[in-house]
Amino acid sequence: MGAFLTIVVIALLLAAAALQLRGKRKLSSWLLVVFPGFLCLAYLRDLAKGPHILGASAFQSDQKQLVVALIMLAVSIFATFRTQWRWLFWMEWFLNGMVCGMLVYLVFFWKVFS
Repeated sequence: MGAFLTIVVIALLLAAAALQLRGKRKLSSWLLVVFPGFLCLAYLRDLAKGPHILGASAFQSDQKQLVVALIMLAVSIFATFRTQWRWLFWMEWFLNGMVCGMLVYLVFFWKVFS
């Protein structure tokens, strides 16, 4: 399941970049909202289980990661409404790309290097 979601995120990022370069700024910006929105939902779902099921350290870690995902979501939504600021799109795209890179490492290479 993780590998499939990682490939979907990579496809979303590539499609957003291609649409931005073709001049479809609004659609490309909305594609960037999908990934941070999904991250927020995943963290909220995980946090809903509570610290007694997840464990205290995992719960605190998810809380910190939720803050980062909410910031990414806020910047993505702001970039969607400011399509004339192309630099904001590319900044958000780069940020999403870095998080996607971490996701690729965790899904595909974590067991290989540990």
